[in-house]
Amino acid sequence: MILRSLRHLVPSLVCAALLGMPALAATPASPDLATAAASADAALTRADLADYRGWIRFLRYEAEFAVTRHGANSESAQTKIARLADWVQRITANPQLLGTLRGVQEWAYESPADGSGQPFKIAIPTDYDPQKPAQLSVYMHGYSGNHLEHSTGMTSRAGIFDIAVLGRSRAGGYRALSEADVLHVIDYVQTHWSIDPNRIHLNGGSMGGGGTYRLGSRYPHRWASGRPTCGYASFVPTANLLTFPIYATHSADDPVVSVLHQRGPLARLRELGGQAILDETNGLGHAAWDFADGNARGETWVRQQVRPDSRTIRHLDYTALDGDAMRSWWGEIVEWGNAPKPARFVLSAGSANTLYATLTNIARFRLRLAESPFERAQPLQVSVNGGIVATHPAPLPETVTLVRGDSGWGFETAAPSLPYRLHTPGSASLLYNGEPLLIVYGTRGTDAERTAMRTAADAASKSPNPIWLDDSGELGADNVPHPHNTYGRLNTKPDTSVTDADIARCHLVLIGTAAQNAVVERLAPKLPVRFAGGAIACSDGVNFRGEHYALGLVHYNPLAPQRLVFWVASNDPAAYAAGSVITRMIGGGPGLAVAPSAIDLVVAELTHSTLVAARSFDARWSWQRDRETSPVIPESLKSVGQLFPAIAQAVRRTAGADFGLAYRPPAPNEPAVVPGVTRLSDVAAGSFYMPIGAFTLTGTELAQLAEKLATPNAPLVLHGADADALKRLDPTIGYRVAFPVELAGPLAGFARLAPASYEHTDLLVGDAIERFLLTNY
Repeated sequence: MILRSLRHLVPSLVCAALLGMPALAATPASPDLATAAASADAALTRADLADYRGWIRFLRYEAEFAVTRHGANSESAQTKIARLADWVQRITANPQLLGTLRGVQEWAYESPADGSGQPFKIAIPTDYDPQKPAQLSVYMHGYSGNHLEHSTGMTSRAGIFDIAVLGRSRAGGYRALSEADVLHVIDYVQTHWSIDPNRIHLNGGSMGGGGTYRLGSRYPHRWASGRPTCGYASFVPTANLLTFPIYATHSADDPVVSVLHQRGPLARLRELGGQAILDETNGLGHAAWDFADGNARGETWVRQQVRPDSRTIRHLDYTALDGDAMRSWWGEIVEWGNAPKPARFVLSAGSANTLYATLTNIARFRLRLAESPFERAQPLQVSVNGGIVATHPAPLPETVTLVRGDSGWGFETAAPSLPYRLHTPGSASLLYNGEPLLIVYGTRGTDAERTAMRTAADAASKSPNPIWLDDSGELGADNVPHPHNTYGRLNTKPDTSVTDADIARCHLVLIGTAAQNAVVERLAPKLPVRFAGGAIACSDGVNFRGEHYALGLVHYNPLAPQRLVFWVASNDPAAYAAGSVITRMIGGGPGLAVAPSAIDLVVAELTHSTLVAARSFDARWSWQRDRETSPVIPESLKSVGQLFPAIAQAVRRTAGADFGLAYRPPAPNEPAVVPGVTRLSDVAAGSFYMPIGAFTLTGTELAQLAEKLATPNAPLVLHGADADALKRLDPTIGYRVAFPVELAGPLAGFARLAPASYEHTDLLVGDAIERFLLTNY
């Protein structure tokens, strides 16, 4: 789903004026770039200026970009060069300068992922007193915006810090590096200014509204509240928001982000006992940020919100989707279970210092008792999954770990010593969590292979997530496509330049086979997959032919077992093209709201971008065994035109619905899978976490929808239990329609439909595929 903000871009010079930047371009003595860069380099070596490294690096990037784009003597370049020189001079002259900043200011932190300076905008309160911690409001922009263009109304006000974050790109979706940047900015601000940790509030519009739900659901213990505007909550586990108060606004006629994406999940959240307000209007389309009355009510509401004391939280229900977010308040997953599925914990603090826990797909679990409602001077009694109570004697430690053994659950006496980091779902996105990252391309092989690998590294460096991007799509005012990293590219190296220090420090994106890439050759003997002799061989004896095939593998680095590698390999240079099928399958797809993947190895046929196999590891990096017992996909489901309707039928049956919705494939005869090779579990793995939505229409209303969807340009197709189901409609009765929630956008955009009866269910598409995809074939 690609969400397009309707805000107009504000020219960069206007933004500069709003930020109060001095008109340095008029200064006749502006230095040249080489001189300014040399001064910046000298400042970057000083330990006492470490807090300014991000800001200096950002200013230097902007100056270099302006020179490259407009020429060294252009007004734009001279302005940027002078800005760099002025700030470096001020910083070196006064290392305490940071503490004197006031008002609205652009600033930047240094990203540990690539050493770049990533910017944000901050408004320091007019009455700021370091002795009085202040509230922090975090604004996330919409698609096509940045930290400046969507925050032109930011002013300094009493009692509140406001920050507007970039999130690496104009279309980062606040996942992978986009999420990491937001979290790092908040950490930076908390480190350098006095922030009240109990009054940190998230808000944003469109893509930023989706980011509010995403970060709120992944780290609920960090925030006081969320105020999403025309946001989307369909792609996060609803119960994770139980302790995250929400005031949402939306226009019912929004054709870009359907109101269903808030209406259904928030209704479900209220059913679960959450605190959620949806303030709907109509007639504003996607511009719900212009809903003045709703904004005023939300502003009044947010001032009353304070993060509760963790010790008062007595009930938690949290689903983890990847290894970068496994904690809610005083409960934390230590080791995932063995299934390639989400992990969930439900905790209830009962009387007599008793914990009732339901742990699903979890092997080891930590209780942060010092932050919990339990009395540490009394024994702790724990029942897991309805089992017999185990007792931990008093006094209780700050934390204890529950471990699942052969005879049930008990308290861990000694943590296992493992030679590697534990495995979790998340796939290639786990490399993009803000830790050091390096993209390594091979320099061996044919001319075509070498060129393809170098081009692939360039494409990978542009993206804040594992998707390799080309230069197509809408451009910002700086001519940078919205999905690209806005300020700089990720670090790349040829295999011949990679050092042992790089391998020890960085997650590695590896491009090329062992014959093409020297770093892969070093790792290959200890990886669980080999690509050689025209074949793909797994360490457990599962093999695939290699002609016109490609693989993508996520695994711990055998040479640095606390780091990960994402390896893409093929004998066909086409595998290394931007938009590679491998990166789309294993990286979660190009959409802004895509959930993490549980796929650790994907094998694809390149001619038609066809899925061959998708495999996963368990928590300790052994191959999942269930795949080889999963049934193969038959010939009757090999094309997208056959598979998509079958998935719709599986979803329909799971939800107990009369009809299902599916995408209308533009080329229905294109192969989707390799019949007899691809298995049911491979197909289900592509829907790791995708909820099912449903609504009810009368026969008359459903006939009207069917008529709209019968047009050739309709993006969706309606499927009944049989080919004649639509012919039997009774105008007077209701019919239930079920679909993957990602289809709510096309439904609203094309059919202009947002039924009041919409229900966001707890059912998942992946489970529906496993249960019903093959029942009629």
